[in-house]
Amino acid sequence: TTETVKTSQPSLHDIVEEFEVAEHSKDGGVAIFMSSKISGTANTAQIACDMIGCKNVYVIDSLTASAGQKLLVEYAVKLRRQGKNSKEIYEEIERIKTKISLLACLDTLEYLHNGGRVSQTKAMLATVARIKPVIRLSGGNVELLAKSFNIKRGIKSLAERLEREELNPHFPVYVMYSDNESLANDLTSDIKRLLPNVHSVETVKVGAVIGSHIGTNACGIAFVKL
Repeated sequence: TTETVKTSQPSLHDIVEEFEVAEHSKDGGVAIFMSSKISGTANTAQIACDMIGCKNVYVIDSLTASAGQKLLVEYAVKLRRQGKNSKEIYEEIERIKTKISLLACLDTLEYLHNGGRVSQTKAMLATVARIKPVIRLSGGNVELLAKSFNIKRGIKSLAERLEREELNPHFPVYVMYSDNESLANDLTSDIKRLLPNVHSVETVKVGAVIGSHIGTNACGIAFVKL
């Protein structure tokens, strides 16, 4: 039998414990969470911060996920190495997070339905019609951009859409995949061919939480707009 994969956010108690350590440390902390429109963890973290009266710990609702969140975390680390304090890092991440965008093509809506993110009707219609949805996650909102009837064609369209974007040259482009690395490699090749001036294109496998909601053969791109 196949069981539906379930995910759970960290407990309030665990977050409080981590924040108390950071609050009383010399440097404080910046906590960057998955979009509150996807997960409740950012809201729970804010409650934890309010409970202990944080003055040195800052909670960020990233409005993104997966490699989009990775872009923000890596940028925060870079700022820390430049000598920025936690408040300065928080303010800069709050500014840049609105520039993060994710494009993705999913092979099925079954997993989003199982996780309660999509209605049974939508998932069933997509399955019957063999639709491969092409979506954008930007500013925390999910937008359906197109419907493809072929997963490879849908993924190829991501590179073509990226070509029309104004990319911030100071950040890499991340190609994400759930389980089929060959699809990600093909997408990476398309991006390098269509956008030869992009200085860094890196492939990353999505984590277990996002993977459980997007399913097999899913592929996407995370990038920073100007």
